[in-house]
Amino acid sequence: MCAQANNLLNVLWGKENLTSVINFDSLQIYQKSALGDDIKGELNFSPTPLGIGITPIFDESGIHNSKNFYTFPLEKLTFSSSGGVVLTDQVFFETTHEFFNIYFGSGYSRKIENSSASLVVMPFSLIHKNANCTHNGIFIFAYNDNTTSNAVAQISSETCAYYKFDYVSVFGTTFSKQDINFENNFYNYYAWNKTVADTVPILKLYSSYDIESPSFADNQDFLQANVSLYGLIDGDTHYSSECTTRAGTYPFCDQLLLPSYSLAKSIAGTLSVWLIEQQHEDFSKKKVSDVLEECNSYRWKDVTVENLSDMATGNYYQKTHDLDERSTKHLEFIYSATSNQAKLNLACTMFPKRKSPGKEFVYHTSDTYILGAVMNEFIGTDSENYFEKVLAPFLNELGLSEAAQYSLTTDDAASQPYTGWGMFFVRDDIFKLSNFLHQKKMSDQSSFLQDALKPDDTNSYSAIPSANIFYNNGFWSRKYEKGEFGCSSETWIPFMSGFGGITVALLPNNMTYYYFSDGYTYSWDKAVRAANRIKPFCKEKI
Repeated sequence: MCAQANNLLNVLWGKENLTSVINFDSLQIYQKSALGDDIKGELNFSPTPLGIGITPIFDESGIHNSKNFYTFPLEKLTFSSSGGVVLTDQVFFETTHEFFNIYFGSGYSRKIENSSASLVVMPFSLIHKNANCTHNGIFIFAYNDNTTSNAVAQISSETCAYYKFDYVSVFGTTFSKQDINFENNFYNYYAWNKTVADTVPILKLYSSYDIESPSFADNQDFLQANVSLYGLIDGDTHYSSECTTRAGTYPFCDQLLLPSYSLAKSIAGTLSVWLIEQQHEDFSKKKVSDVLEECNSYRWKDVTVENLSDMATGNYYQKTHDLDERSTKHLEFIYSATSNQAKLNLACTMFPKRKSPGKEFVYHTSDTYILGAVMNEFIGTDSENYFEKVLAPFLNELGLSEAAQYSLTTDDAASQPYTGWGMFFVRDDIFKLSNFLHQKKMSDQSSFLQDALKPDDTNSYSAIPSANIFYNNGFWSRKYEKGEFGCSSETWIPFMSGFGGITVALLPNNMTYYYFSDGYTYSWDKAVRAANRIKPFCKEKI
């Protein structure tokens, strides 16, 4: 059962209890109201919620029973409201909470009818520490000069394969008003917001083109409850789904926080190597043992940066896909080792030497973590890690969101970016990355990145033979044989893939198909065939 907007205000001002979750669709009425008053201040939360409701939906590892969800990850929040836009003093908060960090996007403030108060509605997300799981929700409160109402926090969707829950809580608040100074964060917000591309409902493709319905992440291969967002990018046109939740349509679909998982291998890994090579031409040929002390041993002799990016180090237990990745030691590396030193001690020693480097692909997230550590050592900076110094400024130049310019890092002084996971996006970031990657793919200039984007039998390692899937320089690819799509030659499609069911596939004709889901569904063949019907892949037919 969902609470409607007409009793939400009574809950905020303490006149009645919240007895059910809020229907997100009911909040649309406030979007039409006058803009809220300008204000800046610090919102403090009561240490104990006035009311709370938690409903576990799926808990693969018994997380809910072992963690304290009765405390909100933050004790206070500085926010500013100007021109109806609400921003916090930062977007990612690394907290002292046992399990969660927290993210806040940009929200809105609107005048409450027949009242001098303004209502604030903001997107926020709870993020697992040391992992990429992201639980998305809304944060609501009202303010009136020096007074603030109770605050409601509600989670009703996620991109997380192993843990799903509904959460709603009501907190008491106090408010400390501050002088209004809106210079930096609002200027940055408006500058970025001007670059956000409009979206077209993806369902319009079915009426505009002769394609089978459903063909995208709305098809029967997916349980729709597990789908966060999907879309098709056709050059300058961005077709996108809505963001559905268990409590209606998410009111901030353009800001739904999307976890990268292993998309980061292609972005934090490959893009950073490419950027460093523009200053240091032979960086990808550097030997790991010459740069990183922890990997200075026989098993890493002659292993290069490119071998790390290829996951072809020659160090592994078993070649069968994903067995090494799910091994006890490797899971310890991902989840239990929280310092850079602990992760490197495992990553550099856990797998025995089996072959010479460059011979065999075996999937290891630890290889990409080592790649990040090598980049850190190579650029030699004490004040910034490679992500902050090399990659984030470049992503900012591309116009990506503030969310995309952040990475999870180890919780020690090294603050080492995870590299193989730990990035975040909003959907416009995927649009801008698509345009950039297609531009590089079509470039005549040979590079480490272009090699990844132009896979073929000469540069790619067989990764999952049963599915005709390959790997090279941090990107996957799928080979469609001659005759598919009526083509006279093979069709290779490079793609990025993330844990749980995340795909960004760079199709021919400047098209990109993507979906973010968490039901372990890796299915996009129907979308590829639909894209071929929209714009045929091959000029030369059989």
